[in-house]
Amino acid sequence: MAFLRDHADIRPSLEHLVTHDKHFKKIFTMDDVDAIPHSHRTISYESFARTIVGQQLSVKAAATIWGRVEALAKPFKPEALAVIDDATLRAAGLSGQKIVYLRGLSQAVIDKSFVPSKLKKLSDAEVIEAITALKGFGRWSAEMVLMFALARPDIFSGGDLGLREGLKRVLKLPERPTEKQSVTLAERWAGHRTAASLLLWQANHK
Repeated sequence: MAFLRDHADIRPSLEHLVTHDKHFKKIFTMDDVDAIPHSHRTISYESFARTIVGQQLSVKAAATIWGRVEALAKPFKPEALAVIDDATLRAAGLSGQKIVYLRGLSQAVIDKSFVPSKLKKLSDAEVIEAITALKGFGRWSAEMVLMFALARPDIFSGGDLGLREGLKRVLKLPERPTEKQSVTLAERWAGHRTAASLLLWQANHK
């Protein structure tokens, strides 16, 4: 498994933050960096399906449900998922809404109205525009793809509750910041915001 912490565009930022940032260096060592568990996903239909499954779930719950869904469609292709009935997908842990989103994604890939591999050539803003055109993919989902599949180095998601809780812990705030406040607070790590996000998520487990 490839880890995002080891990606060539992310690792230098992680090392910089735990060495020089006044907040992170009090909490983390390089050993902690080496324990960051997030995988670097390929930019593929599968990575988009996994993003849908993970919406509004904890990392652990998302991984459990994803494992069930992945096991149902082998190989994991849109054509394979399209023939699985709704009842089976619900039994795997998916809500009715997520089933609709997965079917929409699958059809878009099948008819080539959405081609994941083409996203690599787009800017961050263009990627967000292309992804949010899909039903069920809001800005948060697009930002997760930018981080975990495209490994863009300067992404922060103000809509992520885990990141906002991490900001509260790391910056010792009296309460969890709002989405707008968190985006402003994260500007201090401009250029390294993906690495900062990994550390903020990890801070919730310290």
